[in-house]
Amino acid sequence: MHRRAVQHLISSILTIFLQSGIISAQIQPHALEQKFEQRINYPVPHSYYTWRSEREVRNYITAHPESFPAKNLAKKMGWNFVPGTTKSWYADSMVNGTRYSVPSTCRAVGTHCYVFVEDASWNTRANQTVVDSVRVYFDQKTPANPVQGIYQMDVDAFGDPPDVDGDPKIIILLLDIKDGYSGSGGYVVGYFHPFNEIDPITPGYATSNFAEIYFLDTTPLNLLDPRGLQEGLSTTAHEFQHMINFHYYPQSGRLPFLNEGCSLVAEVNCGYPIFDQTHFINEPNHYLLDWRENDLTNVLHDYARAARFFIYVRDQAGMGLFKPMVASTFPDQRSIDEGLLAVHNSLRFTDLVPNWFIANILDDRSINPLYGYLYPNLPKVQGRTYYKPTVPLSGDIVQNYAAQYLSFISGSNLHCTFSSSQTTGRVKAVELSTTSPRVLDVAMNSDFYEPDFGSTYKEVHFAIMNTDPSTPFSYSYSASGTGGDSVQELMYDTAEPLAYYEGLPNDTMIVSFPGIAGAKLDSIRVALRRAGTMNGGVWTHAGQSSTSFLGSPLAVPISASIATTPGLPYPVPWTNWATVDLRSYSIDASNPFVAGFINEGVGSGLNAKPRLMFTALPIPNVRTSFVYSNDTQNGKTPGWYYYTYNAAGDSVVVWLIRAYVTVGTQAVEVPPLSFTLNQNYPNPVTHSTTTIRYQLPSSGNVKIEVYDILGRNVTRPVDGYREAGIKFESLNLQNLSNGVYFYRLEAGNLMETKKLLILKE
Repeated sequence: MHRRAVQHLISSILTIFLQSGIISAQIQPHALEQKFEQRINYPVPHSYYTWRSEREVRNYITAHPESFPAKNLAKKMGWNFVPGTTKSWYADSMVNGTRYSVPSTCRAVGTHCYVFVEDASWNTRANQTVVDSVRVYFDQKTPANPVQGIYQMDVDAFGDPPDVDGDPKIIILLLDIKDGYSGSGGYVVGYFHPFNEIDPITPGYATSNFAEIYFLDTTPLNLLDPRGLQEGLSTTAHEFQHMINFHYYPQSGRLPFLNEGCSLVAEVNCGYPIFDQTHFINEPNHYLLDWRENDLTNVLHDYARAARFFIYVRDQAGMGLFKPMVASTFPDQRSIDEGLLAVHNSLRFTDLVPNWFIANILDDRSINPLYGYLYPNLPKVQGRTYYKPTVPLSGDIVQNYAAQYLSFISGSNLHCTFSSSQTTGRVKAVELSTTSPRVLDVAMNSDFYEPDFGSTYKEVHFAIMNTDPSTPFSYSYSASGTGGDSVQELMYDTAEPLAYYEGLPNDTMIVSFPGIAGAKLDSIRVALRRAGTMNGGVWTHAGQSSTSFLGSPLAVPISASIATTPGLPYPVPWTNWATVDLRSYSIDASNPFVAGFINEGVGSGLNAKPRLMFTALPIPNVRTSFVYSNDTQNGKTPGWYYYTYNAAGDSVVVWLIRAYVTVGTQAVEVPPLSFTLNQNYPNPVTHSTTTIRYQLPSSGNVKIEVYDILGRNVTRPVDGYREAGIKFESLNLQNLSNGVYFYRLEAGNLMETKKLLILKE
């Protein structure tokens, strides 16, 4: 956990900071709370580094099936290692793609495994306690099953591992994986590589271990810490499934989405947490089966999407479908159908997909088991949200096997029309109430009318679904209705709190909010840890040239009080919210504003102070939560900072402060709270055009330029004014030759660049 000094603002609406460097710090919460530690490293998928070499192995096996003698063992006797046996194994450098020798020693022999530790890590990063823990959890128990280890849980669920070395035991090598880690940033937790399944007499495979082996990191993964050990064991369940999957489908062609989805289910099946779903909830409109293995950022969204889909499949049909699915000879979603058929489930992939889209916005099995999960407390997806039901004619695109969501959260007498000339899309209305929620079909090109919107049904969400596997779905929509002023919520904290901020007396925690045309600030809510009062205020946003967030005071001072102190573990959802009524101030919320609260003295016992709760979310392009820290230790200077935090990838601390505004009678769309640029689709570009999706927190001039690999500007397909919101642009690239390019989007002071590949036929 570290924080970065803020130097100056570069956006007038939602503030992004340039930083001059990293300043170490540690937040010290209450001794009984979950610690918020100094962690400046985070796991990254090894496939980002190894996908090319793994594909080469599979391509070779496809051309030379005899090179994978899974059923004709090259050796007739096993390894028969005993503790103390020394051996050098070959491992992979993620830095330069080479293989290198690792001197190591067998430190434990289990029923199903040999546990080796590289000699350089022994008694520094791994000791006998760690080794015994790995052996016990692989052989004997998991969090989900006290009498079955990871080996048996994975074998029962997915099938048998390969056996090219004549020994049924799996080799687990603990080592400092060469992944380029140098004190901070991403690192590889563990990996299985099919290279080691090829006979070393094969040309090009002389460094194959010719053994069932997978690798588990020791640095910076801290296996000596219970949480680091859990992360390593979860990865063990994940990578062992990859080994099993390779046994049944060693050749090229199987969609990575399927293989990775099974490994993500393996983690949950063994009792470990699901992959961080915050990576998915903001990107539901993306091709379901896509896998961006050469994109370290976007592939995290693919992992989250695969985890969510296959947990849904498990919850609908049970774990029994995965073994026949893995054994299927189909490389695509037809393997899922084989699994469903084997467990006598009448559902098929084409049935699951549209119902999964509904489950992601509803998650309520009481209406229909297909509309929810057994896995608890999954965050719901986010779409375009309207405060008022009057929306002029608008258009949008849903990617193949994807969904988009429109939400109406206030007003009455809702009319909505969806129009398209295509037949591959369908629309469902998800109407929420406290007593009788329901899901309705919405006919295309016809008026949908809900007279009970605003009374029986407080919210209506539309899921626009594309069930075509190859073609995006274009549609238009409009809405009308009535409604007066109502209170709307502005929030960033889409996950439950992790802990509370300790800090120093007079530290100030703030959240910046966008302005909404015609809005008035109704109230502020803040999540507090303990009973008591926190003082704070509301200010105008200071603007681009200021060195402070806080502009003119709008409501200063204000007080947030709470009378309770929740116990441990934290209640879900968090219950300790204090509300500050601001209606008497008549604050115009048309322009960006800032809300914040100030730490009091620490106190203890009955005099302990309330403290502000926080969560952590993946790092956005725009930061919204900051703190003025008074820390002067170790040469630090007081100033504005934001905190970063490790949560399955880089993430930032988000204070649990929410704003509530009232809006007028005109249609008002909730503006995006961040600036994002999505990957172009399709990528690679095989014809003359490609589409990019982005969202703007404020209106203004937008410029999109394309550069070649030498940095030369080759085209500027977009240069003009765009309204705030979610946008799609079609780029015409017919004059560009095949190769790697970069496209850059600029909107005011906001900028982001992504890579695209042109491979025209």
